[in-house]
Amino acid sequence: MKTRERILSSVIEAFNEKGYHHYSLGELAGICQMSRGNLAYHYKSKENILDDISLMMVKDITRFEKRRKDFIAFYNLSLDIRTCRSLQKWYPFIFRDYSVLEHSSINDVMTNWTKKVIKRNLDAFAYGLEVGNIKSEPYDGLYYQLAVNAWLITYNWISQKSVREMGQSNEAERMVWSTIIPHFTEKGLGEFISFYGDGVHVNFGIPFKQYLDLKHLL
Repeated sequence: MKTRERILSSVIEAFNEKGYHHYSLGELAGICQMSRGNLAYHYKSKENILDDISLMMVKDITRFEKRRKDFIAFYNLSLDIRTCRSLQKWYPFIFRDYSVLEHSSINDVMTNWTKKVIKRNLDAFAYGLEVGNIKSEPYDGLYYQLAVNAWLITYNWISQKSVREMGQSNEAERMVWSTIIPHFTEKGLGEFISFYGDGVHVNFGIPFKQYLDLKHLL
């Protein structure tokens, strides 16, 4: 492993444990088992470290995007959700700290990726309308909002995990699909169930009638 790669691996682990602002450059040098001067030779500031972490994130995103498939909206939307979930697993300190998200290189990565994902969600709805898999828009702007909401649910999932008991790793994916499935045509629902095999994605948990008591929420 090259020196910079070893530094980034150690620093990301430290940031994920206690946060970006918890450490000085000198403390990071100790974590990396090198002198402050040696660390400064590679990274003059923590901001420079974030710049290289942003490049790592771009490579991670690109690796996932190479797995995309032509015209398979179900698969591709789920892939974007899983991409975000993986980034949140590898770099949770970024998603938990808005000051880190505002760092220029990190912000560029997240802004560009966000725009691409929302655009792809819109393209998926457009394709669904074209092939008759989703119903006509019942009112203007609905599918745009669904495209944005799918991203918001996924992007903010790490915050949800911090305040709720999250049972299954695919919970974010199920929640996104729960907002979209009601707008499927019979044909679209059939293709969706056929694509996922056992149809588990159309079972979203406890029926609403069981919530009427609400005792489990207390």
